[in-house]
Amino acid sequence: MTVGKRIGWTGLSILALVAAFGVQIVASMIIILPYALVEGIRQGMQAANGQDPGRMAEEFMANMGGIMGIVLVAAGVLLLMVFLPWYYFGCGRKKFTRESVSRVFSPRALLVVFLIAIALNYGINCLLQLVYVLAPQALEYYQQLMENAGIGSDLWANLAAVILAPLGEELVFRGVAFHYARKAVEGMRRPGTAFWIANCIQALLFGIYHMNLIQGIYAFVIGLVLGYLFQRYRSLIPGVLAHLVFNGMSALLGDTAYAWIPESVIWYAVIGVAGIGLVLIIMIKNGFASVDNEQNVA
Repeated sequence: MTVGKRIGWTGLSILALVAAFGVQIVASMIIILPYALVEGIRQGMQAANGQDPGRMAEEFMANMGGIMGIVLVAAGVLLLMVFLPWYYFGCGRKKFTRESVSRVFSPRALLVVFLIAIALNYGINCLLQLVYVLAPQALEYYQQLMENAGIGSDLWANLAAVILAPLGEELVFRGVAFHYARKAVEGMRRPGTAFWIANCIQALLFGIYHMNLIQGIYAFVIGLVLGYLFQRYRSLIPGVLAHLVFNGMSALLGDTAYAWIPESVIWYAVIGVAGIGLVLIIMIKNGFASVDNEQNVA
């Protein structure tokens, strides 16, 4: 394959990220603009009646934070509407067979998926807590972002994070973006090297999609693991399940899932490294798909 073709396929992979950003912008405009218009008219009427402009501005910003969960839900639905047909028709129609479905839903595969998701969640969150203890200012923006989005506290935000994000983001990155990234490395002499190059491309795009450094770094790591699951089982389904479990632990269980961990730098470091290490061990023991020409399951 020529260099020009490889660049072209990589460009299509990047296009998936650009389209996902576009969906986010459209969803924000659909929800926020009408709300801002109505609120502007209401507060204009209040100002005419002598209400304090400063207090009205604070009220407007507080109410704006309350609709972010609805924006996230709208964005998740739009992602599905755009990328489900793109993945199905643009990246090769998926072929269901008894063997392929049993491979994806076998007890061993499901156990691997859930163990990886849980170990990855504990590993990343303990390392984040370690960073917070050692350098709290490094996580200030990230924590503010999570609070503004309502993750863990707002019903709509939790719905978006636990259900819609795993479905939509897996379609975008492990589906469309990874498809084109694998096309870009086709024909390389070492299939294993080709896979990891393509996997790094889609994981990097996944990290960029989160639009902040802290979340981008750990999203890159998560993206690598989810890319492995796609390659290993030739399906988006294991990645969707792992993504759902990971987000569900963080958004729904909150401090409950981590209450047993002593508040100690040493414990955060040990459990964080052990969690990531366990993920690597499971991946190595579970093996990698050795061929790249098998049609995807779903």
